[in-house]
Amino acid sequence: MTNTLRLRALLVLGASATALMSAAPVFAQTAPAANTRAITEVVVTAQRRSEALQDVPVAVSAFSADTLKAQRLDGGDKLLLEVPNVNYSRGNFGGYNFQIRGIGTKVVSPTGDPGVSFNINNLPVAANHLGDTDFYDVERVEVLRGPQGTLYGRSATGGAVNVITAKPNDRLSASITGEYGNFNTEKVTGYVNLPIGDTWALRLAGFYLKRDGFGHNSVTGNDIDNRELGSYRATLSWKPVDNFRASLMFEHFEEKDNRNRVGKQLCYTDNGPASVGGVPTTAGSRNFLTQGCTPGSLYGANAYGTVNTSGTLGGILTNLIGLTNGNGNGNALLGHPLQNHNLHDIESAIDPLYQADENLAILNLAWDITPHLTMESITGYNRNRGHSAEDYNRLVATVPFGNNPSLIPGLPPSGAFFPGGVVPDNQVGTTNGFRSFDYGQTQSTERTEELRLSSSFSGPINFSAGGIYIDANGTSDYDVESNGLTAFAIENNAIGGALLPGFAAIEPNNPPSGFGHSYYDARFNSSLRSYGLFGEVYWQLADTLKVTGGIRYTRDQKKNTFFPIELLAAATIPATPNGTASGSVPNPSYNGGSGFGSNLIQQNAKFTATSGRLNIDWTPHLSFTNKTLIYATYSRGYQGGGFNTPSQTSGAALAATSPTFAPVYVDAYEIGTKNVLFDGTLVLNANAFYYQENGYQISTIVNKSSVNTNIDADIYGAELESLWSPVRNLTFNLNAGYLHTKIKSGKILDQLNLTQGDPTITLVKASDGSNCVVNTAALAGYLAAAGNASPAALTNICNGKGASIGGAIPNAGGITVGPFAGLYSYGPNVQTATVPVANAGGIPNQNVQVGLGIPVNISGHELPNSPQFTLSVGAQYVFDLTPTWQATARADYYWQDSSFARIFNTVSDQLNSYDNVNATLTFNNRDLGLNVQFYIKNAFDNQPLTDSYLTDASSGLFRNVFTLDPRTYGISVTKKFQ
Repeated sequence: MTNTLRLRALLVLGASATALMSAAPVFAQTAPAANTRAITEVVVTAQRRSEALQDVPVAVSAFSADTLKAQRLDGGDKLLLEVPNVNYSRGNFGGYNFQIRGIGTKVVSPTGDPGVSFNINNLPVAANHLGDTDFYDVERVEVLRGPQGTLYGRSATGGAVNVITAKPNDRLSASITGEYGNFNTEKVTGYVNLPIGDTWALRLAGFYLKRDGFGHNSVTGNDIDNRELGSYRATLSWKPVDNFRASLMFEHFEEKDNRNRVGKQLCYTDNGPASVGGVPTTAGSRNFLTQGCTPGSLYGANAYGTVNTSGTLGGILTNLIGLTNGNGNGNALLGHPLQNHNLHDIESAIDPLYQADENLAILNLAWDITPHLTMESITGYNRNRGHSAEDYNRLVATVPFGNNPSLIPGLPPSGAFFPGGVVPDNQVGTTNGFRSFDYGQTQSTERTEELRLSSSFSGPINFSAGGIYIDANGTSDYDVESNGLTAFAIENNAIGGALLPGFAAIEPNNPPSGFGHSYYDARFNSSLRSYGLFGEVYWQLADTLKVTGGIRYTRDQKKNTFFPIELLAAATIPATPNGTASGSVPNPSYNGGSGFGSNLIQQNAKFTATSGRLNIDWTPHLSFTNKTLIYATYSRGYQGGGFNTPSQTSGAALAATSPTFAPVYVDAYEIGTKNVLFDGTLVLNANAFYYQENGYQISTIVNKSSVNTNIDADIYGAELESLWSPVRNLTFNLNAGYLHTKIKSGKILDQLNLTQGDPTITLVKASDGSNCVVNTAALAGYLAAAGNASPAALTNICNGKGASIGGAIPNAGGITVGPFAGLYSYGPNVQTATVPVANAGGIPNQNVQVGLGIPVNISGHELPNSPQFTLSVGAQYVFDLTPTWQATARADYYWQDSSFARIFNTVSDQLNSYDNVNATLTFNNRDLGLNVQFYIKNAFDNQPLTDSYLTDASSGLFRNVFTLDPRTYGISVTKKFQ
């Protein structure tokens, strides 16, 4: 039945596709009025001045307020449904990736920049809620595709999104909309416009949304993933004289609910190898040969397994001290069935928490110095805060802690420290099974000032020039707490620090606010000072020919204070060598135990760039069109570099990872045409583009730290959009995109698959949870000799692959339990290490080849989240019911091709194609100012995977996945007063 309904929808929505496949538009125009076929053209400010959309030689899509409502494009996450070559997904740490033509944000760093600039009333706003809030009381939304390096500057390599809010005017008017839908959705939106005398006007607007959860927590019994958020905006305008105008806008946004920050956690459970080189393994040795989760398609039934805790840091430590004896999560045979396939449901000890608030103020001043020369000022202030908390694994362990013999010689069984297997933990609670939570906190402020002087002379030459200054500061704190780490710390402290000398007391705060000792804590204080100078010249060579030339100089100065990750560490991290970091400074705010918190790392970097564009556009007078524009553009975009997170390594190992990652530069070439035909009833626009992207930024989590690096790629594609009104009251639209991305070169380790199927090497765990690969034959010999009898000694192999903080810290039995973070390299980095086996077995030392893994040649691979084809088609018909009542029926279909979540392009990275259907039925009476709309979104209730995030080896290499909202439907009623 579902397939039949889908086929019918495709037939209806695609009725006009055949006639339009050779056409090509670049925007979403306003549909024709009911009594005409002519399409109303949208006025945009894509070039920072008001122009008819068809006159702008830029690939831009524009949506009026009426279009946004008719197509239920409620927020920024819905724009991909109507803009070709756009992709959107939420990110792992609460942000999002809005990607245009393959360029977005795949970097993980508090100092990284987005690839698409987000602007409100032409003010760049880096910290924003594009994917969280509604477009309410807006005049229009513009999406510019391609580098916008001149007028929009930094962080616009992929393009820009510009939200233009409704402005006060001299008419008394108001509107209120009430909405109710499934999941008990309640939403109220409205505005009031108040003229005040002859020179002032005030506009107040706001919205509030509350709904029940999309998912269910099977442990607490509560619905989760609900929403409760709202925003209000006040805009005050003043025009005391004809040549001066000013407006001040203040907007507040706030959300507080139990929305999931990330989606479900998927895993193919890795039980470890049954044999190594023909030598059978025991259950004990397999505990140190598992990586937690193995590679596999995100769409397989077994992908809904649970991580083997023996492949995680907490599991390794509890196995060593005897609190566990294997996988704390069990498996389908041991009492933990596969998770259900509803991507909104979780199994968590706590319900998630999501909080955010923002205060944004914008002051616009415009002074017409002469009738043809205008000075404008935009002053902006933005403060953003966020907090989230959730169960780190989103599942509850089924195997309780037990009283097992310690694998560390000389230590008593775990029951001596934890009677009944109960671990007291101030952070995650007292329990007798694995429990891990994570917390994320962010706060940022942005101050921006832009001055611009522009002309409107009657002669052939005009210009726009100006400068911008941005001062931004931010703090972030992300920590993961686990009672597995706490248990190890309790035992260590109980025996006087013999396991880990110098270890400090357990952090008592919940959530913690100090350095991570018995938990992982990554904290940053970052700042940006950016200066930009820009200018464009517009030269009308002839009536039909114009040349635009622009240039921009940008200087970014970034600073970052990194609080060292001191998880179970007994020494501080030295200053980064080679002069890229300024060294260590005292930390007066922390008075921890011996060796903790005495050093911070100050990182400083400067990036400069010259960007701009050269455009030629021609408007020939053709007999078969009402208007035609043909343009060719070269543009250069810039996206800033940033800092890598220093990992838990010694200075020598840290030097192997660059402290910074480089900026992105995109050289883009584009040709396009915009056309209006058949007396304004058909709009056909098309473009083709080619990019050379230098420095595409990618991120991999290695040794509990984010390692970002740069690669080069080629991108090319084509786009078409169209709006057609073949008869009165009937409108069709078609938007299509083709995208080809190709990585030029590079070799990188795939943390999910370090062996790449090579049987001559085998994965082994280190005591800190990181992974290495060793020679299979030598490992088999070791296992046959005594390794199966003394499985904990296996951690010595990985612990020997490089330096560790303070060196190796063996106990009397030779078992290394100190933390270690190995070198990160694109090469195989194979080195010889001697395995110390001074255990009761007295087995002689052996030489084992130890390395980081086999690097993958990514040359020729596609960029992440870059589907080759995107398609949206829509149909709308207006019924004249009475002289005052109209009914409008509309349906929209969207389809996105398959893509990959990572640059490795393996079956593990595959994101399948998906589609979406929205439909509305609207009744409108203009005389009464009454509008009633019935709507349905995601009509077929699809749950596609829009992206996935691979976690660190110390967490077991599980993958967090993200999806769309389920099917929603409801009714909205609007009453206008004017």
